[in-house]
Amino acid sequence: MDAPEARTDPTAKPKHRWTWVLVLVALGAIGIYLGAPDTDALRGAWARLQGYPVATLAIVIGGALGLVATEALRIAVIARFAGARITARDAWDAAVANHVMTAVTPQVGLGEPTVAYTLNRRGVPWDAAVAVPFVKFTTSLALVFVIGVVLVALGYGPPVATWMTRTAIVWFGGIALITSAVIGVCSSERLAARWIRGFARWAARRRWFASTKWQTRITRGADVAASTVARLAVMRARRGRLLVALVIVHLVYYASYIAPLVGLALVLGDPPLVALALRALVFLCFVFASPTPGGVGTSEAAAGLFFADLVAPADAIIVVVVFRGATYYLQLAIGALYLPIRSLALSRR
Repeated sequence: MDAPEARTDPTAKPKHRWTWVLVLVALGAIGIYLGAPDTDALRGAWARLQGYPVATLAIVIGGALGLVATEALRIAVIARFAGARITARDAWDAAVANHVMTAVTPQVGLGEPTVAYTLNRRGVPWDAAVAVPFVKFTTSLALVFVIGVVLVALGYGPPVATWMTRTAIVWFGGIALITSAVIGVCSSERLAARWIRGFARWAARRRWFASTKWQTRITRGADVAASTVARLAVMRARRGRLLVALVIVHLVYYASYIAPLVGLALVLGDPPLVALALRALVFLCFVFASPTPGGVGTSEAAAGLFFADLVAPADAIIVVVVFRGATYYLQLAIGALYLPIRSLALSRR
């Protein structure tokens, strides 16, 4: 069965209630409260950061836009290996939608499905539209957590108790292993096809899915999944070039991710640059492994734990809060403003 015909005029519009966004902001505020040191020290750090308004604004705005731009780069590069050429604007729209939906749902949430949906609505066949976010998400997750395991094992994590260090290694390593296993299964066309058929048969027998509509969805989903696996097998034939490209674009993306944090810390003080950058990568793994949407709450609360040995405790809180503003809260604002405008423009074509 062929994949559903793509329509090119609408855009993906992530739907979320503003009350939910307010809940996320409240969770972040609770995290700040739990992790904040003396209030006067916090105000002093904030006042010092306000003394560099141009640098701070440049870091925040540049960091937010840079994160979307490098995400769009990853989507475009992987799409090319998947045999789908997309415009820079479509890659940008998919990146914006991805960040918005990732911010409002837990880590394994609606971000990547939104990328697939957006690409399909822009004319990309379903199998390629699904392959792009799948390859992007799984390979980047495996890579960053492997990096996290190595850094923590080498002593570049925060100065915490030994049991916490060992827990982090097991935690990060487990995520890397599970993700690598998923990549291995899905890159084997025969094995993946067997799993798809088995799951489709199991779902088709459930009484919850007995209606004609659900049976059609199951069949269609299985067909798209099988076509996606076949496309992944074609991509695997170019695994040498693909692997190099993936490592490069993922490292560029994660470098852009931690750049605001490093820049803000350098504005407030003179921390060791290499140690700070490596610690920021470990912190990123912690954020990604957190169960809350976008790591909200937990990341703010852990700011002092991660960076108080490199900068003053109050500075650590301010740096992480403003960093989160650039890479999390501002992403919500970009999506809330950009996607409806883009949707309206496309609908009038």
